[in-house]
Order: sequence, then C-alpha cells, then structure tokens
Amino acid sequence: MEPPRRVARAIFRAGRYPVFSAYYAAVAANHRYELFAPTKRVDGARFRSYELVNKHGRDVLLRQLLARCGPDETVFDVGANTGVYALAVAAAEPAARVVAFEPNPAVCEQLRTNVARNEFGDRIDVRAVGAGDDSGVRPFYRSTYDELGSFDADNASAWEARVRDEMRVPVVRLDDLVGDGDVPPPDHLKVDVEGFGYDVLSGAETTLRRHRPVVYFEPHAVADADRDADAAAAFLRSLGYRLRVRDDAWVCEHDANRSET
Repeated sequence: MEPPRRVARAIFRAGRYPVFSAYYAAVAANHRYELFAPTKRVDGARFRSYELVNKHGRDVLLRQLLARCGPDETVFDVGANTGVYALAVAAAEPAARVVAFEPNPAVCEQLRTNVARNEFGDRIDVRAVGAGDDSGVRPFYRSTYDELGSFDADNASAWEARVRDEMRVPVVRLDDLVGDGDVPPPDHLKVDVEGFGYDVLSGAETTLRRHRPVVYFEPHAVADADRDADAAAAFLRSLGYRLRVRDDAWVCEHDANRSET
C-alpha cells in the first residue's frame, strides 16, 4: 500500500487539472466578451485587466522592476503573457515605453485587450512574436493552461496540463530589432519564457554588451530548466553582470568594476 501522503498528493494533482482548466476557460471568455476587468494594484501602480485574480502582482521581479524604472526609460517584457508587468510599468511611469513580446496568438490577443482597456496603446508596443537566438519561425505548443505555452512540448504539459495544439510562430533576435532601430535599446529586460531564457539572452548579446540593461530573469522548474538557468547565469557573468537572487528569481545588474571574460 502506498503511504497516505503519496496517495493524498496523487488525489490533489488529479483534482487540480479540472480546477485550473476551468479557471483558464473562464479567463478566456472574460477577455473575449470583455465582461469584467477588476482593478489590480502593484505597489503604487493601478490598472485594470480581464484576469480574475492578480496572479503575478506579488512577483518579486515586478516589484524590483517598478522600483528601478524611471520616466522615459524603455522596458522589454519578453514573455509578457497577458501583460501584468507591462501594464504595471505603464501605470506607474506614464512616460516610460514598454515593448511586450508574446508568441502565443490567443494570449497576445488577451494582452491587447488589457492594453486597450487601460488606453495604454501609446505606452505599450505589443509584438506577437517570441524572442530567441535566431530570427525565423519555430513550432510553438499551446497548453490547456494558457500560461504554460512553450516552444517545448514537455514544458507546455507541466502541472498536469496538456498540449492543446502546435503552431508555427515568428521569433526575433532582440539584437536585430535594436540594431535596425525598430525599437530603442532597453534600460530594463525582463525574461520569463518557460525554460528558454538563455536563447533570449544570447540573441541579445550585443544589446547587453553595449547598453547594459538591468535583467530580470525567471528560472523555471520545467524540462531542462537547470541547463537553461546554468547557461544563462554563466552567460550573464561573462558579460560582467552580477546576479542577485530574490525568491528564486534573479535581478542582474552590470558591474562596471568587473571586466567581461
């Protein structure tokens, strides 16, 4: 007989799937029909969104970003999801510019709906693309938990979720966008991409070397996340960045006293 604790854990996991699935279905319908957009508060920032709860309003990286972001600065929100970070920055610093990258087409539409609800279209530039180490097109796996959509099928099926479908989505190198003058260089770079953070950083190497934005990096407990996190940490340190861990998330600032390796 299995230990009672193991049985209880299995029952909990089995029950979690229908609850989470129902939540994401309700949120999708709320966005589609624009039914109810409750006010969210993050420190001094206030905005409205069609999420039913303020899921990421307590994220330590968001609070660190808000504490550092000033007027007229540019924030790259890579893995923007439905826009909690982008909306909070736009609300807190109306003169700041946010470029929000979200490759999942359905979630990107939810992001656009939230931006329109707050009339932040002049502050948030929404890009329906992923960021990576090469520009092109990649397979993307949509998850039954919208938040877990990923370029890796295993990541999209974490937490008892399932792969909903596969599609091909555009991916860009951040260096290409900045180098072409399509967007201004970032003062802040937030990366939350379900285990593909190193790809984002390596595609922004020139930007990191020249402009030294503060990097807010979210490691993930998903397939190959340890590989991704180790590679990302080594890469940032090689560029002269110092990593500070805040509740398992990283705030990375360039150390002017350290030479690049």
